[in-house]
Amino acid sequence: MQTFLIVLTVTISLIVAVSLCFFFLIKKQFDEMNQRQNESNNSLVKAFLENETAKATESRKIENAKITMPLRIQAYERLVLLLERIKPESLLLRVQSPNMTAGLLHQELLITIRAEFEHNLSQQIYVSQAAWDSVKAAKDSLIRLINEEAVNVATGAPASTLSEAIIKATVSQASNPTDNALSVLKKDAENFM
Repeated sequence: MQTFLIVLTVTISLIVAVSLCFFFLIKKQFDEMNQRQNESNNSLVKAFLENETAKATESRKIENAKITMPLRIQAYERLVLLLERIKPESLLLRVQSPNMTAGLLHQELLITIRAEFEHNLSQQIYVSQAAWDSVKAAKDSLIRLINEEAVNVATGAPASTLSEAIIKATVSQASNPTDNALSVLKKDAENFM
């Protein structure tokens, strides 16, 4: 009887040990299967979220373009108008008045150019750097030309003397910076439309 109890105890112990091993093996495989399933679900969720984020970003870009496109077009229009207004022939007609001296005309031309430019400073936000640089270069070139011609004309001379010198210098230029800037603005505007 005692042998029977020992055999029964050993058998029950073996059955329990085998059952526990079997339980832990099944649990391990079940955990691994759950982990793979979770990873798969996570990658699906991640892909879905990335797709939704991309859609939202694209939608936001489209909405922003609806707002900024008219502003960009307006900026190009305003810069073209600035360049047309500071062309020497246009500028001289607006600024020069009868009985004005060359010295006073010189000052008024510089004041007008700077005021026109400063009035349009904010437009640089909406145009390319190349377009803005060409506008600045045109302004700087015109100021330099006016200063160079003003040095050669007496301050008390009639304003028409300085006007003639500026027009002659403008015509004799190989490349007109204002026309170059207008060309850059037009090409730049065509690229984004």
